Order: sequence, then structure tokens, then C-alpha cells
Amino acid sequence: MSTSRSLSRSPVVASGFTLIELMIAVAVVAILAAVAYPSYREHVAKGHRGQLKTQMALAQQWMERFYSDAYSYKKNTAGDTVDGAAGLFSTQPFSASPPSGEGAAVYTLAVEVAADGQSYTLTATRVATGPMAADPCGNPTVTGKGVKGVASGTFGGRYATAAAAVAECWR
Repeated sequence: MSTSRSLSRSPVVASGFTLIELMIAVAVVAILAAVAYPSYREHVAKGHRGQLKTQMALAQQWMERFYSDAYSYKKNTAGDTVDGAAGLFSTQPFSASPPSGEGAAVYTLAVEVAADGQSYTLTATRVATGPMAADPCGNPTVTGKGVKGVASGTFGGRYATAAAAVAECWR
């Protein structure tokens, strides 16, 4: 009697992903990231601009309180001509955005007082190493009369004029 034995192999079941399936999944994730990332960056930028507007409003209120003491942005209460508000401005908590203790500064605020001490301009300068360094909105300004603007030569990219930058970035 011959012993013949049949060798049967059980079918091998492959598990996992094929290279094509993996490449399709990577492509879908890349497309979603390409669409979502610019939107995310703009959302973060709007948040930084919103916080800056709050800081600038606080600075304007402080400037008006300073003026109400001596009827000048350049004199102290004794009437002596000093650096006035400009000299004290950098020591105030609103001189950076976000305020000290709330994260790394994104903007620094400075005030320029007119020679006659009767008007001023607040300017927010983007921190060169911060997340807003390349913001096309530029360095926002606001005068004592509430006129909003952008420092000359600091805006660009998608805005051709300062008026266009102000209309989009100060809303």
C-alpha cells in the first residue's frame, strides 16, 4: 500500500494596506492640510489683531486720562515740559500685545506726541520674530482723534494701498 499523503495548503490571507491605498490616504490628508492651514493661520492672525485692538483702546484711554491731568500729552501735572505720556508709556501694561505675563509679545506699542503736546499717534510694531512678522496688514496706527491707519511701507502682499489694508484689517 502506498502511502500517499496529500499536502494541502491553507490559503494565505494578506492583511494590511497596499502601497496605492496608502498613497491615496496621504494625498487626501495633504489636500485637506493645504486647504485648512491657511484658514487656520488667518484665524490666529485675526485673534492677534483683535487683542491688539483691545490693547490700543486701553492705551487711548490712558492717554486721555494723562491729558486730563495737565491738558497736554507732553507736560506733567506741575506744568513742566517732560517726555510726558511718551516717557511713561513703555512702563504701562498695554505697551505690548499680548500683555506681559500672557505670552510672548506679538506687537509692541509706542506713542509719538506732537510738538505742541495736543495730539498723538499710537503705533503697533510687529515683533520681528513673532507670528505676525509677515502679516500683510502691516503696523497698525491710531491717532488721538481715533483715525485708524497703517504705518507707511509696512503693509503689502494682498493690499495695494494703506486704505485697503485698513479696511480689511481694522474691521
